[in-house]
Amino acid sequence: MKHTHGAFTRHTSPNHARHPLATALLGISLALHGVLLAPLFVEGSAVHAAGEQRYDIPAGPLGVALSRFAGQAGVVLSFDAQLTAGKQSPGLQGDYSVTQGFARLLGNSGLQAVEESDGGYSLRAAAENGALALPDVAITGRADQESAWGPVDGYVATRSASATKTDTPLIETPSSISVVTRQQIEAQQAKTVTQALRYTPGVTAEISGPQFATDSLIVRGFQQGTGRMLRDGMRTFLSDYLGWDAPEPYGIERIEVLRGASSVLYGAADPGGQVNLVSKRPPQTPLHAIQLQGGSFDYKHAAFDFGGPLDDQGEWSYRLTGLVRDSNAQTEHVENERTYIAPALSWRPSDATELTLLGEYQLQKGNFTNGVPAQGTVLSNPNGDIDRDFYIGEPDYDRATNEKTAAGYAFEHRFDEVWSVRQNLRFSHYRHDSKEIAFNGWTDASLRNADRYAELRQGSGDLFTVDNQVQAQFASGPVTRTVLAGLDYSHGDYEQQQAYALATSIDVFNPSYGNGNPILFELPASGYEQTIKQTGLYLQDQLKFDEHWVLLLGGRYDWVKNDNTAAWASEPVQRDEKFSGRAGLVYLFDNGLAPYLSHSESFLPAVGRTAGNQVFEPEEGVQYEVGLKYEPPGGNSLYTIAAFELTKENVSTPDPENPGSSIQEGEIRSRGIELEAKTRIGQSLDLLAGYTWNDVEVSESNEPAIKGNRPFRVPEHIASLWLDYQVQGGALAGLGVGGGVRYVGSTYGDRSNSFKVPSYTVFDALLRYDLRYLDSNLDGLKLSLNATNLFDKEYVAACFSLNGCQFGQERTLYATVDYAW
Repeated sequence: MKHTHGAFTRHTSPNHARHPLATALLGISLALHGVLLAPLFVEGSAVHAAGEQRYDIPAGPLGVALSRFAGQAGVVLSFDAQLTAGKQSPGLQGDYSVTQGFARLLGNSGLQAVEESDGGYSLRAAAENGALALPDVAITGRADQESAWGPVDGYVATRSASATKTDTPLIETPSSISVVTRQQIEAQQAKTVTQALRYTPGVTAEISGPQFATDSLIVRGFQQGTGRMLRDGMRTFLSDYLGWDAPEPYGIERIEVLRGASSVLYGAADPGGQVNLVSKRPPQTPLHAIQLQGGSFDYKHAAFDFGGPLDDQGEWSYRLTGLVRDSNAQTEHVENERTYIAPALSWRPSDATELTLLGEYQLQKGNFTNGVPAQGTVLSNPNGDIDRDFYIGEPDYDRATNEKTAAGYAFEHRFDEVWSVRQNLRFSHYRHDSKEIAFNGWTDASLRNADRYAELRQGSGDLFTVDNQVQAQFASGPVTRTVLAGLDYSHGDYEQQQAYALATSIDVFNPSYGNGNPILFELPASGYEQTIKQTGLYLQDQLKFDEHWVLLLGGRYDWVKNDNTAAWASEPVQRDEKFSGRAGLVYLFDNGLAPYLSHSESFLPAVGRTAGNQVFEPEEGVQYEVGLKYEPPGGNSLYTIAAFELTKENVSTPDPENPGSSIQEGEIRSRGIELEAKTRIGQSLDLLAGYTWNDVEVSESNEPAIKGNRPFRVPEHIASLWLDYQVQGGALAGLGVGGGVRYVGSTYGDRSNSFKVPSYTVFDALLRYDLRYLDSNLDGLKLSLNATNLFDKEYVAACFSLNGCQFGQERTLYATVDYAW
């Protein structure tokens, strides 16, 4: 039977009617959106233009790619669907003629497009008419065929899956997304995820100073942390986890920040956004890399990254990534030790099936650097200023160990050019053991001696997550569609013991440690067990009309069960359920401009109850956003601007009629503008620039003194610029220089806005050299030197109260030797 879709004709085999689940899902989607698969016949033969035009066709099923290409090129293409069944295309990005485009899309498929006498094209096996060859012509555009889950060549990513769970061009996504690539992480030598996001608009990084044991940051005015991050689109911790376990950046391929409410894909979440860490996966070309590094505070690490095919056919491939580091910190008596290993194995029995096993083990030793008082840091103190390296705890008492083990897989199977399924699964086990002493106020009005308290925690937990997806890609007249349906489930168990104690005082300006037992009185320990189960069912439709309009619609329903034995929990078992929706629209101009608008929602269960024993409702977030993206044709750049208003409702506030209790009548409103530029100029210069204006306030509260205030740690203005220049020729060939400047505006230091933390500006620098330009025998050997806060600016990163301020990172140097073969 023959069908005509757009400008191509496909002969359908009876074998394609064997997927009842796929047929049912397609029927549901079409009924929801009222789009019928009515055939659209093309009268007469299309006349193709002899010149080139720009295409942006993602890698994927060959039949779908050919359909999109024929529609955009304005040609008639006829073929038997059995020819393309199970075959994949690398996609097409750049400027091509029709002949070049067909050759690129068909690649090594063993097929070729033959022009017929009527001006149309038919698809045949290459053996029928000789070997298929790509003409020797210049082709403009990117040829790396980037995948949303794979590496990026340079600083500028063009695709992502964090906002859609599908491999989608960023310019076609009606959301604000930033991608930090592997090259950027390496160039800036980020040691934590937080450090890697210092040049990302909308993100306030390092709000807790230069921590190594945890990540603390703010996205669009709302605080995020290690427990809320995603790994390959799935959670790795319970959101209430009280341990610290900062992910190792050396094992990450890319870091993606999806700004704004996003529960439609991920369920329970804060409205500020999601940080998704994409793991390194096995490559299909050999990879061998070793890295040695030393630096400030006696920092040293050794790392390796090996991978490649295990057989001649490329059916099996592997990757093994590891790192060992040992270091002190700018705060005295704080250690930073880590052991990390991440094996991965991929199996590709055919072009239609891929299974990747992912493992990870990480052991982190070293305390969190606790805050110091505002008097002596951002406020005056009659005794002078507190030293940046001052340690408030006790070296012989404090300790912290975090251990994480994770294993899982990513599976994908394509039935044909339309239907595919994916399943991502992960099991994580983590444990935490720590005790530490922290500041608890001044002993008297002299502001010299500090009272201290101790906190002891021991906990362990397990988290199982699985995400099942069914995807359909097809064309319906002038509309191409990607329909995604999914069911995800997570089950987490966590057990914790916690205790507090009163500790001895210390002279902040002349500290003396090790004077006997620092514990004066220990309070009774308390413990709890927590089990959280979340089930989510979601449906999403991406519709592209006439190659210019892109409509994104999505909905999700979640069921959450929280079983908590803690005294502060609302009841032994708390159940919540919530629907979340999203809609967005993009228009793609031919010149690369893409204006968009979107609406999205989020929810986050709130544990607690009112004085009247009413269980708290989930906190809800609603966001409206408009923006403009620009991807110049034939270039390697992406420019974005976004304006948004985001509201978080059902925030807990004190109950004025029942002291000690809370009610959910609070609201926080965040609005702002974000600008980002990522571009490569010529072959030598990479540029990153970002600016954020973020107006955040407590818009509703029962506390008159708090209403209208700005949440602490949230700056109104952030700006950054990073340049990376590589000398291409001459006597200095192989030399690379780079640097950046970061500005973070002033913030309030507590919820009552009683004092401010000044703004700061710091500079970073990079110098590297590729030794192969010096001697060909040194091919693969590179040297680099990084400096963070080059001019050693002394500043306070942020405060959360009069008793909690944390210094920013002082000048830090790293010297690195990389060898790859």
